[in-house]
Amino acid sequence: MTLACAAMLSLFVGSGFAADFPVIEIETTTSNATLDGVLRAALNTTELERAAEGKAQGWQPVVEAERLRLEELMRGQGYLEARVEMSASTVEAGAPEKVILKPLPGPLFRVGMVEVDGLDGVATDAVRDDVSRQMMEAAGRPARGDLLATLEDEVLWRLRTASFPFVHVTDRQLSPIPGQALARVRIVVDPGSPATFGAVTYSGLVGLKEEELNRLQPFTQGDPYDPEALDRFREALLAHPSVKAARLRLPDAVDAGGQLQLRAELEEGQVRSDEAAGTYRTGLVAAASAIAALAIRQVSVASLRPGRSRWPLWLEVVPVLLLAAAFYLIAQRMLLLAFPG
Repeated sequence: MTLACAAMLSLFVGSGFAADFPVIEIETTTSNATLDGVLRAALNTTELERAAEGKAQGWQPVVEAERLRLEELMRGQGYLEARVEMSASTVEAGAPEKVILKPLPGPLFRVGMVEVDGLDGVATDAVRDDVSRQMMEAAGRPARGDLLATLEDEVLWRLRTASFPFVHVTDRQLSPIPGQALARVRIVVDPGSPATFGAVTYSGLVGLKEEELNRLQPFTQGDPYDPEALDRFREALLAHPSVKAARLRLPDAVDAGGQLQLRAELEEGQVRSDEAAGTYRTGLVAAASAIAALAIRQVSVASLRPGRSRWPLWLEVVPVLLLAAAFYLIAQRMLLLAFPG
């Protein structure tokens, strides 16, 4: 058992507080060492600090809130009949120096049955079978809170993939099955309206054209809604060399025709003016060098020895390459400066 809470509280309020507010300890003697560690680490000093500052009236409400919180923690770990008791001597005392909380977890409940309501009439047989198979995989596993959250996510994802983008959970229940250490899980969903893809409008465009970006869409207007298609579209936008960032926004509901009118917010990559100007200057230097080489060639032709009217081949090629590189660099940077992105 740890007295860390008492030590911390004494730093806040001094010795006078210990006489007015008891030390809270947890008697972690359950059969699960992991649960014992979770309970010891979960002892909350926040309410104790508030009591020390005079924001809580008396020690009983603080201890009761802590007791209920620890019970909920154990139930979230799958111990659905868990409770936390206080020692009898502590309850009878008027102003005890110490309060001992004793966790009684009871049996660990496992998932025995999972029911999903709200699928009738909206999901196909294939979707319902897929959901049922996923729910059956949870049978026999501890009825923990994180498992229930995972089951909800699985149901929501499968219905969104079945073209119900606004499906949400309206109710959830976890109840013990009488006479067994098994639990019944019930998830109620509201599928909402089915949807198809509508048009995509863009914002943030500077140099790009909508027609160019529309070719990246892996869907067409009127196709059933599919979140995976949206992910592929986002990846295709980000893979475009002129797109720095992309965000797809869905409306809050389908329109009168059952379509989702999407909005793509883009940020185009901008060319820095100093970089463009620097390369532009490089192109000018290359062009000047090529022109100078050609001028020297023309002047020097007259000085060639009789019977020869051409320079060596490599001297003929170098000016041509310099000119080609110069024109390419200048044209590229002029276009980028005129049309950023």
